[in-house]
Amino acid sequence: MDRRQLKTQQAIRQAFSALMKRKTYSKITVQDILDEANVGRSTFYEHYKTKEELLHAICADIFSHVFCPSLEPEMRHDFSNTNDFKHIVIHMFYHFYEDKEELKGILGSESKEIFVHDLRGFLGELVYDYVFKVYKNKSFPEDLLVNHLITSLIELTLWWIKGDCKESPEQISEYYFGLILPTLSA
Repeated sequence: MDRRQLKTQQAIRQAFSALMKRKTYSKITVQDILDEANVGRSTFYEHYKTKEELLHAICADIFSHVFCPSLEPEMRHDFSNTNDFKHIVIHMFYHFYEDKEELKGILGSESKEIFVHDLRGFLGELVYDYVFKVYKNKSFPEDLLVNHLITSLIELTLWWIKGDCKESPEQISEYYFGLILPTLSA
């Protein structure tokens, strides 16, 4: 993708994010995004078929970086030399913190369901690997335990963002592991 296309995508995403701060997801139209981004309809449709696809792309960008198997050091944090579940969770919370204004808009309306669905998809394999490769806990049915751990992480994330991310990424991660470790050691 060339620089012009990237710049257009960035303008569309920024416009959508700005609109999410002012309107609920269901009230935002493609025309609103076009007006805010100052792009034409055909330009929008070159990049995204619908506003739902745009929202999925925003979520995928956030999640795909955090869950990428090889990371580069970043300005505010460096998780490039770690790949264990705890560090991935902390890394996720760093990015959620950095994107908290955008996430507040997404989570403040019907678009929350898309975010939660996409996050659940990214967390699925990660949680499964963590639970059954590290702990090998067979006290619970596998699907029940994985669902519980994913749901707990998602609900903690929603609580944290709704509360304006007052706790640090490390602290919110400690909350999560404090909540789940009794389940894993049962």
